[in-house]
Amino acid sequence: MLYGLYQSAVGADLQALKMDTVSNNIANASTSSFKRDLAVFGVRQQQAQLDGNPHGIPPGLENHPGSAIAVETFTDHSQGPLKNTGSSMDAALAGPGFFRVTDGQSDFVTRRGSFTLNADSDLVEVDSGFHVLDDLGNPISVPPGSELQISQAGYLTAIDPLTNLPIPLGRLDVVEPTDYRLLQKQGDSHYSIDESALQPAGPETRVRQGYQEGSGVQPVKEMLEMIQTSRGFEANMNLIQHQDNSLGQLLQAIGKN
Repeated sequence: MLYGLYQSAVGADLQALKMDTVSNNIANASTSSFKRDLAVFGVRQQQAQLDGNPHGIPPGLENHPGSAIAVETFTDHSQGPLKNTGSSMDAALAGPGFFRVTDGQSDFVTRRGSFTLNADSDLVEVDSGFHVLDDLGNPISVPPGSELQISQAGYLTAIDPLTNLPIPLGRLDVVEPTDYRLLQKQGDSHYSIDESALQPAGPETRVRQGYQEGSGVQPVKEMLEMIQTSRGFEANMNLIQHQDNSLGQLLQAIGKN
């Protein structure tokens, strides 16, 4: 295989992967608490270099890398903008950390704090219906008709509508991974992670009642990235066509001789 043709094909394939990543970011520009992904590329050495035997490489290519490779898809967990919704059932995290929720079989972590009460008056997520967990790992139940208050430290209190007295409900389980690379996206702003890799969020993290965290995607920046990626893909495809034409002309010239 021609070395340049191979390099161009790999380059086009990587640009297509990057385009898929950027497109997904743009599609979630308005998704609450969504975190943008970045495709990270690296350089793969030639096998002869990896084996410590550069003599099998053609002259002039001894120090030439093998090709680019996709190393990983990295998630940027930077804080998104906080938006005031005015709803007592909304909560956002200012600082690192996640709420812990469960579907009854598996636990997940999320920064999407859009909550409501189900038919049993349990605190659940609006879209998924997953139960919100307290710091003891139990679902949170709110007395019907009461007003829910959430402190910045995550403590929940229900105000009795008849007596106006506070009823402690526990504390939201706000956790932080020991290593963010262990988080696995599961869709709908949920992440799965082994419980042993979680720890309580630090004191710098505050719960903001009445707020929602916006998407971490900056649409203009992602559109510029998409244009650049599209041009990179087109450049690699043009190189493939150019090298293919050159090879065809070379074969024709050899055939005539």
